[in-house]
Amino acid sequence: MNNEDFYRALTEILDVDAVKAEDILRDFSEWDSLTVLSVLAMADSNYGVTITPEDIRSVVTAGDLATLVDIRQK
Repeated sequence: MNNEDFYRALTEILDVDAVKAEDILRDFSEWDSLTVLSVLAMADSNYGVTITPEDIRSVVTAGDLATLVDIRQK
């Protein structure tokens, strides 16, 4: 998985200027249940990875989320 593309997709979903690996997802004012659904859909459509809401609760940073998607993709 290309992390740059992943962070770019997160940037679009969150409607912010940039997302970096160390960014804490819950710190984004845009991070809400609809955003989580968008992230789940993006992981499925872009990477063929199924992530559950429980999985999302276990991640803290954008980098954690990227790692989760990467691991599930393999």
